[in-house]
Amino acid sequence: MLTKKLRRRLLITSLFIVVIAGSVYYYRDSILISLGEYLITEYPLEKADAIAVLAGSVPDRILEGIDIYKEGYAPLIILTKEEKPPAYDELLRLGIKMPEGYDINRMIALKLGVPATSIAIVDERSDSTYSEEQVLYGFLKKRNLRSVILVTSKYHTTRATKLFNFITNGRIKLITRPSKYDTFDPRNWWKVRRDMRQVLFEYQKLVDYCFIRMSAFFN
Repeated sequence: MLTKKLRRRLLITSLFIVVIAGSVYYYRDSILISLGEYLITEYPLEKADAIAVLAGSVPDRILEGIDIYKEGYAPLIILTKEEKPPAYDELLRLGIKMPEGYDINRMIALKLGVPATSIAIVDERSDSTYSEEQVLYGFLKKRNLRSVILVTSKYHTTRATKLFNFITNGRIKLITRPSKYDTFDPRNWWKVRRDMRQVLFEYQKLVDYCFIRMSAFFN
């Protein structure tokens, strides 16, 4: 049998849970919008040594990179390579060359008037944003490039920025630029299945980033 003191505690706890749940429900749109907006990081454009277009989404990222190039902010567009698609080598063995993301990005840039001499491709492949930005950093150092405009999809900019600054420790000046061609809407993301999936994925990856930071701290 519950004592009077315990019943009082249970009542207070229940009321507290109801108040919290009611507040979350009442402010749900503001909370959801804040979650979406947090994923977007954008710096004002300024002159840089290069434009790096991260792999993973075509054509929204390369279109933004081309616009920035044509506006004269940087003389070079850098493209990165993802890991090979499954069974890609088998296609090659059969004499079939399937264009990869970086091939398509390069083709788009050439078609839209970017000279071949203004496009560079990082040869080393990567299987995550972390490894992609590591190889990008190596490429920038090798070419003595000291500043870069990093172009990616809107929902990807915050994590990409955090990882790049962590990897480079501020040795490369970073200007993050989300693609205006990306349809991600931070004010309505939970209403679009694709956007909802991207938000959940990004927050999962942000947790991974925290573990990377913690691991580096303890090592």
